[in-house]
Amino acid sequence: MADRRGEAIGTLEFVARSPSRVSILETLAEDGIASRDSLAAEVDVVRTTLQRSLQGLTDRGLIRERNRQYELTAAGALVTSGLSAALERVEAATRLKPVLERLPAETFDFDIERLADATVVESTTATPYAPVERHAASLADAKHARLLLPAVGTTPIETTQDALETGATVELVVTTSIAETLRTASPIAEQFMAVVDSDGLSVSVAPAEIEFYLGIVDNTVQIGVHDESGVPAALLESTDDRVKNWAIDRFDAFQRRAMPFEREA
Repeated sequence: MADRRGEAIGTLEFVARSPSRVSILETLAEDGIASRDSLAAEVDVVRTTLQRSLQGLTDRGLIRERNRQYELTAAGALVTSGLSAALERVEAATRLKPVLERLPAETFDFDIERLADATVVESTTATPYAPVERHAASLADAKHARLLLPAVGTTPIETTQDALETGATVELVVTTSIAETLRTASPIAEQFMAVVDSDGLSVSVAPAEIEFYLGIVDNTVQIGVHDESGVPAALLESTDDRVKNWAIDRFDAFQRRAMPFEREA
């Protein structure tokens, strides 16, 4: 068993450490057969590199040559299928890394592959407020927003006010510390007190810590994370139904335990 696992790891390492080898396998999986010249044009490597890759893949039983044409073996087809699926997962993990690296795996009770099509807005040196700006922009046109807030800023409050004025419904659950900020910290307190009595707004205070921002804005789920300094680092958005069900359950659980916001502590 250990020997077979070692051989499998060796094969995977041989293929995966060279983009040209991956391209050869994927090209043959798509085209069926291909000549050395057509593979050279597709893979775009020098002939000596191509020849070494073809020989290595042949030696490992993944491809074979017949009549000057190369094709996958059954073993090669199996490896290519698994490799393509693995690469898709790794590519998704890399793209979602700014958010997922800051959350433990047990955060989600659904298959994380459900997030494969999600989009991520990341804070960068050039656009340090991009996650906040995206969050605020989504609230401006919202009809119904349910938000778990571990932090608060002036721009989202302004856009929430705009949405409320056009008839939106907004449900907020905040931490005890954020509730105090909303009462006392200028200029946020002044902005918030101007909208707190709006008909479409409900605010409650959770007794537990809110580890990350969670929003259900119409049909879109938002997950926001902060860096070690508490600065917004990235915002993920998904419209997957299973992700939305998870988000609603999580929001409802916090809201059930929360108490109504009071103007005076």
